[in-house]
Amino acid sequence: MENFFWESIEKSNQWTGENWKEYDPNEHIKSLTNLLSTSDKESLIQFEKTLQEKLNVLYTKEIAELYFILDGIRNTINFDGYLSEDGFIYFRCWLLLKGKDFFEEITKDINLAISERYPFPIEEIWAEGLLYISDKAYALHHDNEDLYAIQDAVEELYPDVIHFDSMDNEMEDEPAYGEELEAKYPELIAKAIARKGN
Repeated sequence: MENFFWESIEKSNQWTGENWKEYDPNEHIKSLTNLLSTSDKESLIQFEKTLQEKLNVLYTKEIAELYFILDGIRNTINFDGYLSEDGFIYFRCWLLLKGKDFFEEITKDINLAISERYPFPIEEIWAEGLLYISDKAYALHHDNEDLYAIQDAVEELYPDVIHFDSMDNEMEDEPAYGEELEAKYPELIAKAIARKGN
C-alpha cells in the first residue's frame, strides 16, 4: 500500500512542474484531505502507517542538517543547531508532500533538495496538517467515530511502527551546525539563500 500513499500525495498536488513556484503546503493538505476522504478505512490505515514509516526514515542527521539550513535562512542567517522536535516533525511532513522522487533523492543526498527540478518556495517549511490528515479525512464521513480512529488503529495493528512523536526515535549521529554546517554544504546553502531571495 506504499503506492497508495505516494499516489495520493502526487495526485493531490497541482503545483508540479512550473507551478512548483506557487506551491502552498496548506492548500496541498486540503486537496489531499478531500481526496483521502473518498477512501475506505483500511486504505486510510495503510496511508497513516506509511506516513509514520516515512517520517521515521527521515529522522536522520542529514535531514536535520537540511532543516538547520532551510530554517536558518528564514529570517537572519543563523545555523545555531537548535533542533525543535515539533518543528522537525512538521519539516519532515513538508518534505514528504513533495512526492516519492523527491523523497528518494534527498534520502540519498540532501544537496538535491534545492534544484531546478523542484523550484518550490522555501519560506514555509512546515506542514503540520499532514500529521492528522488520515483522521480528518475519515471524520468527514464518520462523525460519530473516535477522533483518532485511524492513528489508534495503526498503533493497535502495527505496534512495531514508531509513532512520529515517540521518544524511541534516535539519530545515528549528531547533526552538524554552525561553521561546520557551512563548511559541509556551501553550495546547498548558497542555493537556498538564492532561492529565498527570488
